[in-house]
Amino acid sequence: MINCQSSNSEGGKPIMSGTIVLGYDIESASENTMGFLEGAVILHDKFKVPWTIYLTGVTVEKYGDDIRKVVPNPLLTVGQHTYSHMLLKSIYMKPGDGKPIHGAQPNFFRQGGALDEIRREIERTQLIIRERLGVECRGLTGPWGYYRGLVDRPDILQIMQDNGIQWIRTNARDQRDCQPTPFTEQPFFYADQGFPYILELGVQGYQDDFYWERFDDRQHGDTYQHYLLAMLSMVSENDWVWNLCSHDHGTPIKQAFFKTKGMWLEEVIMHAKDIGIRFLSPCELYDEMKRPNQALQRTCNGACR
Repeated sequence: MINCQSSNSEGGKPIMSGTIVLGYDIESASENTMGFLEGAVILHDKFKVPWTIYLTGVTVEKYGDDIRKVVPNPLLTVGQHTYSHMLLKSIYMKPGDGKPIHGAQPNFFRQGGALDEIRREIERTQLIIRERLGVECRGLTGPWGYYRGLVDRPDILQIMQDNGIQWIRTNARDQRDCQPTPFTEQPFFYADQGFPYILELGVQGYQDDFYWERFDDRQHGDTYQHYLLAMLSMVSENDWVWNLCSHDHGTPIKQAFFKTKGMWLEEVIMHAKDIGIRFLSPCELYDEMKRPNQALQRTCNGACR
């Protein structure tokens, strides 16, 4: 697995603006899991860019032996995604366009877990990843994502801290509880909530191609790739961080991965490298962001090993 020593140059090329952190929610606990992972290993080894997987406990229980074969990959970081994909907060999606959303119309509501349930889900998954994969997990993605992340939930942040979680992806919806999440929602530490060592990465833009299909206005073009390439230009021009997400959906074999998720991921990686955007792991970004604040003395503590 990747260590926490970041490198901001590649092959002597000058570093331009913008950073991409690639993270994938591995949640289906189905044949799609291994098809996605097998394809992702090939893709990331080819381009030598770091990647993170956020595993549900259910998925590790079912495919732990297979996942363990991927864990030693030097570009890989392992995070968690709760045990059963339980929401940390309720969401109420109100698109305002009258179109169906997740089988409901015109709005969609899903209840978040109770605090004790959330604690059990996170603690259980930490234990499963430790015992089955030999990893001390330091990162978490909140299932479905939430408007403003956990700025209003210090009780959940306390659970994160109690379980050694240092970086999370929960800020992943707009004010409608829909998407895209504005790119101005950049990573931040939860210092105002009393947790200055927990970094919110967020998910900028869309969580995946399926949300682009539902919500995008097509101003950047008729395909998800058009949108992604347009966002790359914005990330470079504004020196933004882009936490780009995908999921193990529709990838029963690695060939299916390269016809779907892998196809647009490869295009993004190639174009980002061409224009000088760098790729970091979550703990490398964590380490870099805490440097300016001398009050943050803690290191990544081997989070990615």
